[in-house]
Amino acid sequence: MALGIDETTRIVRFCLAGDGWGTALYEGDARVLKLVVNGVAQAETFRFEAPTFEEALRLAIDAGVLKAASVGKQIAFLRQSLPADAAGRSGTTPDPLPDTRGGPVPFPEATAILSALVHETQRERGISSLYAASGGRLFGDQLVAQWRVTERRRLALLAFQGRFADRLPPAAAAQLARAQDLLGQVVAARERIEKLKVPPSELIESYSHTNRELLRVIDRLLVTVVDPLQRPTALAWLALLYAKENTGVERAQLVSAFERDRYVAGQYQSLLGLIAARESYLHLFAAAAPMPAGDLMHESLESKTTGTVQRMERIALAHRRGGFGVDPTDWFDAISDQMDLLGDVESAVRTSLTPAWA
Repeated sequence: MALGIDETTRIVRFCLAGDGWGTALYEGDARVLKLVVNGVAQAETFRFEAPTFEEALRLAIDAGVLKAASVGKQIAFLRQSLPADAAGRSGTTPDPLPDTRGGPVPFPEATAILSALVHETQRERGISSLYAASGGRLFGDQLVAQWRVTERRRLALLAFQGRFADRLPPAAAAQLARAQDLLGQVVAARERIEKLKVPPSELIESYSHTNRELLRVIDRLLVTVVDPLQRPTALAWLALLYAKENTGVERAQLVSAFERDRYVAGQYQSLLGLIAARESYLHLFAAAAPMPAGDLMHESLESKTTGTVQRMERIALAHRRGGFGVDPTDWFDAISDQMDLLGDVESAVRTSLTPAWA
């Protein structure tokens, strides 16, 4: 199967995510990639032209604009998940992308930006929790660095909202406005967090509330733009997003418990609920996901990283009265690696979804 416009565009947008934007197009007999990558000071534009989109992607990889591993994983996933008729026509029939200047909101861009932002607010929640629990002793530098990363994602969402606010479904627009208000509160609270004026339990709830509202924006977009034939895949994707969020809350809860070497009131029960919810969402994902996505998930769950996380979870569950003997930074690193693996699967499933208007 030769890659067509739609497949190539999904690949480059997945690989760039919130770090930039790209599209594929035909120019005569040539296949062209136009990419915009966010830099520290300003955005950089790139153009790669070749006889096939595969070769154009290779040029982008050689130039260091795209990562070979990400491109390869996306090509493999798309080739497994595309229906036979789509695979047959993608290399022969030019299928231009819809003109979004007056049409529907671009679903791939919207969900990529939202997913990337949630990933960073999840990470900021975990870092902030350990910083607060340790009295500022741990992760001070990481906290400030994470603020910068999260801000880049938040500004990308604001820019998207400014470009497409009038084309968002009303329910999604209203939900996004609520989420933006909560993001503003998170930003305003950073100074108090840095000065250790926000206890871990309070900051965890604040970030978690914000993430729930951001995920509801995706809920609103999904029901209005995804082809009905892809609803099972969309359901699997949503289940994975919520499984990842529950994993993120668990990261924040246990990083503070491991630092104190004990639970605070209600924290043990909260941990039980988080693990149960995560497993329920993963079960739903397994039931609804297409086979290629299921294979990716199986590979992630069989990884050494997952084994390390499960070992620390068993310690946490077996020591209800504390005395874990677990380094909180070891826990943070291990479960963050696991969340990155879940993020890889989530991105692969997301980029396989086709908007109803495509």
